[in-house]
Amino acid sequence: MNFTESNITKIERLRAELHEIHQSIKTAETELDAQLADIEAFEFEFEANLGSLVDQLNLLEAEVDAYIVQIKQMRHEQHFDGSYRPVEEQYRRIWEAPPINNKKQDAPSAPIPPKQAQASKAEIKRLYRQLARKFHPDLAESDGERVFRTEKMRAVNDAYRAGSMVELMALADELESREKRVEEKRPSITDSQTEKQMIEALEQELVRCQRKLRHLDNQLRNLHNRSMVELMVDVKFGKRQGRDIFAEMRSELERKIAKKTVERDMIKSQFDNLNR
Repeated sequence: MNFTESNITKIERLRAELHEIHQSIKTAETELDAQLADIEAFEFEFEANLGSLVDQLNLLEAEVDAYIVQIKQMRHEQHFDGSYRPVEEQYRRIWEAPPINNKKQDAPSAPIPPKQAQASKAEIKRLYRQLARKFHPDLAESDGERVFRTEKMRAVNDAYRAGSMVELMALADELESREKRVEEKRPSITDSQTEKQMIEALEQELVRCQRKLRHLDNQLRNLHNRSMVELMVDVKFGKRQGRDIFAEMRSELERKIAKKTVERDMIKSQFDNLNR
């Protein structure tokens, strides 16, 4: 192939830049994976020490909120005819699917908060992180790709909030098949190309790698903004100072649970009195 001297030099420079950025990406990915592994290990430690207390407090808060809603509805029904529904109830009836209940309801009762699946929290979180990294809009190579990634990122967040491993796995499969199609369409770099084609392919690959490296760098820089990372740092510094942050948090959670239990019992008493 008859390359001019200037194009040969440009191709060699682009290949050298690509090699360097590939090494930088590998280093950044290794560092990010190591830090995420540390965070995940700390999250397991947090769950072991405080998870049950956090769940207990959340359930109490949900129960209190449920009683308050029921009490408001019952008081409205005492002051208006039976056809009246408060604004909150009207909104739920219009926009939310009604609960399935085949039992005859003689009197309203406080709804039981739904139980959270405990089995696969770690797997769900791990898969969510993988998808969040790969679907991030910053990795888009065009406006159309950014729109697609933004929509999928929203779906990933919704699935994670719902704790749906099935939805996350479906999104992972969709991502894998899409990446294969994109890779097949991406121009390859071979010696059989013309000098112009080779330079264009190298430049496109370089832009893609630069975008990916920026995304990885942003993730690394923003890790410290996570609340769990802040707590992890506090726990480490606390140990150096002879403090047990988990024990302090446990005492605070137990105090809140005791206070919320009293509040729940008082509100339940109001509910029972209205329900007689």
